[in-house]
Parts: sequence; C-alpha cells; structure tokens
Amino acid sequence: MSRSLTRRPPAASSSPRRSGVAPRARLALPLLAALSLAPSAGCLKVPDDGSHEPEKRDAPATAEEVFARYIAALGGEDQLRALKQRTVEARMIVKPELGCDEDDEQCLREEQVGSFLLQKADGNRLYRSTVLGDQVEERGYDGEVGWQYVAGVLRQDDPQMNEISREDSILHWYFGLAERGIKLTLEPPRDKDFDGQPRVLDGVRWTVMARPEATKTLWFDRDTGLLVEERVEAKADDATTILQRMIYNDYREVDGVQIAHDLRLINSIGERAQEIEFVSTRVHHEPVADEKFEVPDVPPPEPLEDRVLTALESARADAKAAPKDRDAQLRYARAAWAAAHFDEADAAAQATLKLDAKEVEAVWYLARLRILQGRWSEGVKLLKRAAKGGTAGALVAAQEVWVYNHQRDFKNVAAALERASPNNAHLAGRFRSFAGDPLGVSFAKDSAGKGCATTVPLDKQSPLASFEATLGGQKIPVVIDTAATDMIIDDELAKAAGVIVRSSTPIGEGAEMGHGQLKTMTIGDATIENVPVDVLPRATMGQLPGSIPPRAVLGVRLLERFQVTIDMPARAFTLVDASKRCAAELDTRRAGAAVPFWIHETHFIYAHARLNEAEGLYWVNTGMQGVAVAANKRAYAHAGVLPPMSSAEGEVAIVKLNQVAIPGAVSLAKQRGAYGYFNQEQSSDQFRVDGMVGLDLLGAGVAWTLDFDQRKFYFSPSAAGAAKR
Repeated sequence: MSRSLTRRPPAASSSPRRSGVAPRARLALPLLAALSLAPSAGCLKVPDDGSHEPEKRDAPATAEEVFARYIAALGGEDQLRALKQRTVEARMIVKPELGCDEDDEQCLREEQVGSFLLQKADGNRLYRSTVLGDQVEERGYDGEVGWQYVAGVLRQDDPQMNEISREDSILHWYFGLAERGIKLTLEPPRDKDFDGQPRVLDGVRWTVMARPEATKTLWFDRDTGLLVEERVEAKADDATTILQRMIYNDYREVDGVQIAHDLRLINSIGERAQEIEFVSTRVHHEPVADEKFEVPDVPPPEPLEDRVLTALESARADAKAAPKDRDAQLRYARAAWAAAHFDEADAAAQATLKLDAKEVEAVWYLARLRILQGRWSEGVKLLKRAAKGGTAGALVAAQEVWVYNHQRDFKNVAAALERASPNNAHLAGRFRSFAGDPLGVSFAKDSAGKGCATTVPLDKQSPLASFEATLGGQKIPVVIDTAATDMIIDDELAKAAGVIVRSSTPIGEGAEMGHGQLKTMTIGDATIENVPVDVLPRATMGQLPGSIPPRAVLGVRLLERFQVTIDMPARAFTLVDASKRCAAELDTRRAGAAVPFWIHETHFIYAHARLNEAEGLYWVNTGMQGVAVAANKRAYAHAGVLPPMSSAEGEVAIVKLNQVAIPGAVSLAKQRGAYGYFNQEQSSDQFRVDGMVGLDLLGAGVAWTLDFDQRKFYFSPSAAGAAKR
C-alpha cells in the first residue's frame, strides 16, 4: 500500500554517499548544484593525491585484498549479511562557502543546520529525506523504480538516474562487485590523510565498466582496514577543476558491525569550496515498513487561482457599477479580451464607443473580433478606422493578411505582407504566384439535379480522420488536419500530378517545403480545382500515423470552403458546398448542440473547453491523437491536475484527468492529457490560449460539424447510433 504525502515544501539538499545515499551531491546551493553533475568520461581524472610510498609493512598485494580487509574490519561477511536493513538518522551541518566573490548574492555565508534520514533494505530498496529550513527533498527506490518528491512535485527517475539509484540502494555495496560490472584496481599507497596527518592509506580505483564517469578512488586505513576517504576529480569545460571528497570518521559498533558516525562531504570548483557534515544521532537495524520505499501517493493539488479570470471578474463588477464611465468599460473590454470571453469583449468595446466614439483601443478590439468571427467586410472597415485613429500600420497590415488569406485573395495577401514588414518579400512572392488561379468547386448532380454534398468513408484502421481522394490519377489516403493551413502533399505525388513548385521555404536540416498549385483533386462527388499545396518529402509524410500513412493532409484554408461533418463512430466524412445555392442542405446539418468557435490568423480554430472545472480556450487540432487534450502547465494547475512523474524538463508525459468537456456539447470522464507538449499561453493578439483538443474529445460518440460560415460547431447523434437503432 502506497504512502500518502501531504507536504509541499520547496526544494532541498544533499546526502552522504557511502551511507547509502545518492552518488552525487544534490544541493540547492549554486556551487553544489554544479557538482551534482557526474563528470564526463572524456575529462575524468583519478587524482594524484601526492602519494608517497610508505613502509611496506602489511602492504596488500591486490585491490581485492584491500576489500577483504575492509569487510573483515566492518565485522565479517557473516555478520554483515545477517543485517537486512539499516536506518541512519543524522544532523546535517551545511558550512559557509569559501572562495566566493564579495558581490555574490547566492553565496552561502552562514552555517545552516538540517536533518537527514536514510533507510535501506534488502532487495535494493532505499528511502532518504533531507530537511534544511523549510526545504525538503525525499528520494526513494522500490527495487525497480527510482523517484523524487520535491516541492509537491513527484518525479520518476529517467533510465540513467534509475540505474544510479539502483546501485546506490544496495545495503552491502561491497559484495557482488563482478556481477555489477565493477572493476577494482590497486593504487599506490599514501602516507598522509585528508587533514595532512601521518597515516598509511591503501588506494583502490573503483571503475563501473558500463559508466566510466562513475570512476573514483577509495582510501582505506592500513591499520584498521576501514574506509576513510573517497575522491572524484574532473575538469569542467573551461578547464576548472571539480573535486568531490567524502571523509569517514568516528566508526562505532552497532549490532556487531562498524559504522562511520561522522561524514564530511567536501565539494570544490576552482577556488570555491563548501563542506557539509553529517553527524549520526541514531543508527539501527530494525525492520522498515515496505511502503516507505514505494512511489508515494501524492494528493492532487488545490487548483491554482486563474488570475486572468479574477481580473475579468473585477473589471466586470467595476463596469457594472459605473456604466457611464468610459475607462471602466474599456478596462472591461481589455480584461474580457485577455480572458477570451469574446462576447463580453464585444459588448464592452461597443459600450466604450458609445461613450467615446474615438477610443481607438475599443475600435481595435472590435476589428479583431470581427476577423475572428469571419465577418470580413466589417473587420476591414474597423481596421481602417483603427489605422486612422493611430494604430500602427504594421499591426493593421498583419490583420489584413489574415482577412485576404481566408478570402483566398492572394494578390492582396502579398501586398499586405509587404506592408506588414519588408522581411516578408519572399513570402509575398509565394502568394503572388497563386494569383489568377482561383479555387474552384463543383459537385456531381444528385437525383434532384442539384449536387451540394458528398460523403466518403473514413479509414477504419487509422486513428485519425483519414479518407481516400484522387490526385493525379491516383487514389491516395488523405488526413484531415486542422493544425495545417493548406493542403500538403508529398513530392512524389506532386510530380505525378504535375504540380509546378513556384517557391520554397527551408524547413531545417537542408530540407525544403515547396509551394505550388494542384490542378485538380476529387473527394467523392466533389471536384476541386487550383488547390494551393505545400510539398514535403515523401519520407516526411511517411512519419504520420496509420497502417497506411497519408500521402496528403487537408488543411483549414481548403476546409473552410465547405461545411464539414466528421462522424468518427460511423467513420464518415461529409463535405457540403458552402455557397448560397446549397442553403437548404447547409441548414439541415445545423442541428444539435451549437458551440461557437473562432479562427485566428490563417488557420487556428479556437473553442472554449473545460479541464475538470477549469475553463480555457483551446486550439482544435484534428491531427492530434492518443489523448483528449494537450494543455499548458498553467491550465493543468488551474484544473488541479498533479504534475506527472517525469524526470526531465521538456519531457512529454501523460496525466490523468477527471473530466474534459466542450461545455454544452460533449463531456468525457477519466481521460488522458499530454503534459509538457503544449507550452503556449497567449496568442499573437494577447488573448489566452490554454492548450489543444483533438478528435478523442470532439469526435467522441457524436457527429461533429464545422460550420465555417456561422463560426459554430454542431454536435449531433452519430449515424452509427442511428444505424444500431
């Protein structure tokens, strides 16, 4: 049964090595944080300790003989093996750093005292905790998995650290060396100890064959046979010497074996040095509960306050209390925009303009809102009004780029790009190359002689919304991806379809994305002409998921020419011509739960969603699979979601969610979320962005319609359910 942890203190400290703790210092102090990194194999040096050949009385002939003496000095093999666990409680004294610059604010200048607990048991199990002031670190190894709990965050060791934790968890570390790949080599003896006192010390180089960076030198007192010092030396990238020493003193008998009760950990980098002393207050071999070593059950954190919403609540109350106050109304519009409460921002901006028709900030909010809503003509008029009121021309031009982009007016896209920035010349040339070849759509006539819609099956084997289309005389798999702007095809397909690449964009590692136009493609009964396409290498496209990877990706710029329905349960995809002649067909699909969405820039479709009880604005990405949501860390904190057991910053992990929902439409319990994948917190227009949602949520048991004309999603019963009934 796992333990339940309730403490959430900040980060912590260090631990002695041969007492059975970590093989590297883990201090919060700047100097020792650097020392926590294992030296690289290329610059590792087993130091010259100034060894001088002492008298050869009783000198060991081999490193194995030194270890045999050590085991005998501790109490003998039988006595040691009879002990199945050990607990060490100690006082930890962190001494002031030496060699600091006078103006170094992070230098520890006063002694600090804390506590240290170490517990080990047979089966390679370890638990330790260090407490220094209000800083606490807990670390464990349960025989298979290493973990760390600091500041309310539980992390699992990565494979490298897990191997280190396994080695460090061994109670009787001096047995079974060959099985662990450890080689011992006898070193020349020394005639002085660490403090410069006369003493004959026999040296053994300890080499872990699988990890040369773990090489160190152990020094044993020839008279007693006991371990008195460990040393590791390395060179930093700037040739600075990094040295770590562990000094063992005050051996006392406990249950028939000798145990050092005073340990000094001395770390130095160049001229800077620091010592931490561990003075044991109690050592025993009483049983330790199994759950002490297990990965803890950490309670979920309290949801973090959403300060954006708090600011909105305050601004809303102020505006309500002072309806004639222009500044109060403007602050309300500003807060609502930041919180992505677009309807409130709209109303507040209009209220501001009723009080002051020349307030340009309110005009600017309205202009961008109309563009998000797809109300292009209104948006363009408001942009001109904002420009006249003093809004920067480059900002206005950027918004115009997006308007003309959605209207597929490539000539004006190019002109607006050049107005936005002189650095856009190359991109502008790409769009000019499309001018004069308008997108064309036609449908085969149906039984009524009209022809407005087509439905094609989705691939049952693909986790994505993948269907078959015809390009260049070939039937190829295509995936619907709202994370893409245009249609993307592979270079082999482009060549077969006669696509002329008119411009290109570098995409890294020497590769390029080409840009051209596809003359014709067919999806079911729909024929589409002069389709803007991006061209990628076939190998790149081959990395997309599915038993048969797609040869093409259908992006937003083409999708928004239609009303689109994706019915994942029924594995069906429907396109309806969005022109006025098909108004009746469009209306029939505007049924079920309606949810507004907004399109930002060229293709970012946003909708409101909830993680647990926390609201947010989420990018709709149909190319995402395997999880219902990928949110940023702040969104997970607002939802009270526990960070994952992940050891590396930037690593993507999975977290558990009680609920994910599109309010008023779909709600799923007990879902998975990707943590560490999505980090954006704001759009380029400074409204909040909390993450991404995909088909695992949007297509869960329903037919999902994207009505670009009305900027609404419609969620209705799946045809699969109707067929069953």
